[in-house]
Amino acid sequence: MQKSDRETLRHIVVTAWAKLVLLVIVFLPGVLANAYLPRQEKSVEPKEVAQQPIEKPRPKELVKIFYIIQSNRPDIIEDEAWYLAEVILKESSRYKLDPILILAVIDIESKFQFQARSPAGARGIMQIMPETGRFLIRVVQGLGRELRSDTFTAAQLDNPVLNIKLGTYYLHDLQKNFRDLSTALIAYNLGPTELRTRMENELEYNDEYATAVLSTYRKYKKTKPPTF
Repeated sequence: MQKSDRETLRHIVVTAWAKLVLLVIVFLPGVLANAYLPRQEKSVEPKEVAQQPIEKPRPKELVKIFYIIQSNRPDIIEDEAWYLAEVILKESSRYKLDPILILAVIDIESKFQFQARSPAGARGIMQIMPETGRFLIRVVQGLGRELRSDTFTAAQLDNPVLNIKLGTYYLHDLQKNFRDLSTALIAYNLGPTELRTRMENELEYNDEYATAVLSTYRKYKKTKPPTF
């Protein structure tokens, strides 16, 4: 009986250990996996990143105008040259003129000098006579309320932006009246009243000015600016 009891006890112990080992085999991988898995962090909403505005490439025509201005006036800062280029493009488009033609007029008239003055009294980048400027301020639209013919001074023509606005309109008006670009350029230089007087009285007048402007115009048309 003692031997049988010992065998029975041994059998119980072996069975218990076998069950324990089996439980360990079954559950240990899960316990270990759970222990080594990283704890789940609280989800964070992604922050919105402010998008930088994408700068649009400038129109080729504007780049060409800018390049011609800077080629003649490397001393002025880029921002000013870009602004003048934008004014020339805008005003020439408004009056259906080629902006390169406006650049050619500026070249011949003042070599792009803002405060240029002629012996006859013409002023500014497109060389406008003070009397003509006073008249143009009354008829050109979009100049602002502060510009009035009764308070106009000749010194205001030294402002290149104002001078370009007046000069571009003036050339447009002359071309509309004379119906020919070359004749309009002669009138721009000689004065429309003087030109009509000479034409009506069959008096001579030369076209050197118009020839010079058109020659410069053709030169600038062939200009190929670098890529910016």
